[in-house]
Amino acid sequence: MNRMNYFATRFLDPWRQLSRLEQDLGRVFSPEIARAREYPEVNVFVRQEDVLVTTEVPGIDPEKLDITVMGDTVTLRGERIADEAKAGETYHRRERSAGTFARTVQLPFEVDAGKTEASYEKGVLQLKLTRPESTRPKKVTVKAV
Repeated sequence: MNRMNYFATRFLDPWRQLSRLEQDLGRVFSPEIARAREYPEVNVFVRQEDVLVTTEVPGIDPEKLDITVMGDTVTLRGERIADEAKAGETYHRRERSAGTFARTVQLPFEVDAGKTEASYEKGVLQLKLTRPESTRPKKVTVKAV
């Protein structure tokens, strides 16, 4: 691709510019909404026999987390309670979001919901979602004829 075509597609594409404008306006006018859609952030590790989903949810009572597993999706719901200013205090800065949250993550394959294990330590939630035997990869031996 020559430089002119690159410039035209990169900088003059009206749809790209419109999308970028929409993202920028979203950040300016409702940053808490943008953050809320992405909370909590997750890591998903695919292993031979299971999937491990980890997420940071500090300060949340693990008893009040609602975890639902269905097919190839896992949904995490909860609520972060806001720190209230005490008598004689005012906020100088308030960046930590509060309120209810829900995050649904699609997994790379269906899991056995009945064998899901959840643990919570130091603000980190770990979900171990077992892969059914029927969906695990099988090693095939090739026989020479």
